[in-house]
Amino acid sequence: MRYLVLSDIHGNWPALQAVLEAAPSFDGVLFLGDAVGYYPDGDRVLDWLMDVGAQCVLGNHDAWLLALDRLPKEGVVLEILAWQRARLSPRHLDFLASWPWQKEVEGALLVHGSPCDPLEYLDGLELARQAFACTDHRLTFHGHTHLAGAFLELSGPRPWVRYQRLAEGGELILPPTVRALVNPGSVGQPRDHVPGAAFALWEGDGITFFRVGYNLDQVAQRLAEEGFPPWLYTRLTLGE
Repeated sequence: MRYLVLSDIHGNWPALQAVLEAAPSFDGVLFLGDAVGYYPDGDRVLDWLMDVGAQCVLGNHDAWLLALDRLPKEGVVLEILAWQRARLSPRHLDFLASWPWQKEVEGALLVHGSPCDPLEYLDGLELARQAFACTDHRLTFHGHTHLAGAFLELSGPRPWVRYQRLAEGGELILPPTVRALVNPGSVGQPRDHVPGAAFALWEGDGITFFRVGYNLDQVAQRLAEEGFPPWLYTRLTLGE
């Protein structure tokens, strides 16, 4: 099986379209959370995830949208989520509510943040060591940081952990003695200073990382149409 691995789309439909145009053929879709938030087209993203039968886990923006009735409506992020929720159908909300915090697919663990905590930003070696200690899985896919790369653990009496940045793309082959925490990067809002939509393909022991450019003016137009803050466009141009 070859899986398209996606994370942090955040309602950015033009970015997802670019991924689908660029991606080689795949047999299934793994989604690591945050379909909604930031950009206007969360409903279209959810429609697509439903249509392809994606296997999904919950992200923090997804959870916040579902819990809006219990959260203060303060700050741009929650205002955007409230705007999006008003435009989602009961079918969309039921679909989101069905997502677990963690899921296993063909021996790999899917989680938004960390195996220790689905809301934790896995962005340092010590946190990676803790994350490896929280799971027995050889391969974990996560998102949340919007940074494409992998933490690798070489087994032994004193496990050695290092980080491999993959923002510009590349291929990762996992030897039998290595475990990995893999982040495909963000489709909708990269934060590793490389603009474009990030995604990965997973097949067997190999994960291939991609970054594809697209017309950011399409996003700017959607933001203007819906009255979203222009800094959301600026972040895309900078990859941050």
